[in-house]
Amino acid sequence: MAEHNQVLYRKYRPKSFDEVIGQEQVVRVLNNSLKQGRVAHAYLFSGPRGVGKTTIARLVAKALNCAKSDFHGKSDFNGSVPCNTCESCNEFNAGSSFNLIEIDAASNRGIDEVRELRESVRFVPSKGKYKVYVIDECHQLTKDAFNALLKTLEEPPAHAIFILATTELDKVPATIISRTQQFDFRRPSIKDTKNKLAKICGLEEIDFEDEALETIALIAEGSMRDAESVLGRILAVEDKNVTAEAIYKILGLPKKEYIRNLFSCLASNERGKAFSLISEMVKEGYDMQYIAKILLRYFRNSMLLKSDSGLEQVLLEEETREDIEFLKSCLVLFSQERLNLCIRIFLGAQELLKKSPIPQLPLEMAVYEITKLT
Repeated sequence: MAEHNQVLYRKYRPKSFDEVIGQEQVVRVLNNSLKQGRVAHAYLFSGPRGVGKTTIARLVAKALNCAKSDFHGKSDFNGSVPCNTCESCNEFNAGSSFNLIEIDAASNRGIDEVRELRESVRFVPSKGKYKVYVIDECHQLTKDAFNALLKTLEEPPAHAIFILATTELDKVPATIISRTQQFDFRRPSIKDTKNKLAKICGLEEIDFEDEALETIALIAEGSMRDAESVLGRILAVEDKNVTAEAIYKILGLPKKEYIRNLFSCLASNERGKAFSLISEMVKEGYDMQYIAKILLRYFRNSMLLKSDSGLEQVLLEEETREDIEFLKSCLVLFSQERLNLCIRIFLGAQELLKKSPIPQLPLEMAVYEITKLT
């Protein structure tokens, strides 16, 4: 596929550790261990989807096989590793390296597949230093498959490195976890996601509005891959300028003013006006779950601001100055106890929205409950 036709999350997948967003602690530890030649035979990457587990696994594999590195004694780290210039790095970047074996445990979860893997592990790489096996969604392996894999993790050949990735760490057996070096991946902040999207727009020579990228970052819920996919959808329609108006229209989302007005109604107990606003948004076909999510976010941030004004600087990592000022203007209408109750009510409403036959009903019930609070 030509580069200009690639989807954004593939086109702008990090080629070096320096380009990874939101996983500074993981990158720092891995970088240091690589520089010192302390390479583990098995790693376990856990965390939400779309936050970079597979990307960093590929970077580890590329670094281990980079011509500038020698993890058996000496290392040349005058430049960056992976160098992205040697033959091995070019093969990794082109997706043609035989030293990276990626396995989807969702479709290769049985003992027979693991036995085949154990057989292939015995063979040394035809060129390069390490064969790196990345097992994605490893929690989906069967019990027998895990038991078969355990033996290989205990006594792996010197040339084999295993990287297991999972979104559900609690489903990975303790016997597997104890034989790996574990890394927990976190969701990138709204600010980190927005900055990455801004960088992509710059490279694509696309103009953008801050509110547009902020909205995409909110929708993505910490998944960089999802954020880049949404941006790609928008660019397929609006290829010159990414505006907030375009985001709202293409994704079927209400403008920020709608949700702010609804939040103000809840703050001042204007039940009738709140119901009218919801009815209006239903007619426009807006996503009720998105509305509930943003309202819950407003309540949570208001609770934090109410409890400690010093947290404003922390919240600015996630929200715009304009949003913070709006919430501060509403604080006088809330007690700390009422904010806590509002959060509980909206947490319940979010769950009900997933299965309600009347899309707006859980939101209306939440409005009723909140506006009767004193």
